[in-house]
Amino acid sequence: MTTQYTRGQLVVVKVYGGEVVERRVVIDRGRSVVLCAEREYNTAQNEGQEPEGIGFPRNDVSATR
Repeated sequence: MTTQYTRGQLVVVKVYGGEVVERRVVIDRGRSVVLCAEREYNTAQNEGQEPEGIGFPRNDVSATR
């Protein structure tokens, strides 16, 4: 079963170099998940804007506990 991520959900993602970081979900696109940093997400929310994110392969993203 594939996990469906929701907008604003806190997740962890493996980034370049193998480091694991926390990010917020902007949109789940199926094979990829668009994520952004907490600061970007909060700033966009406060300004009524859409957060800008970067797409990551679904396999590199997992829900936090």
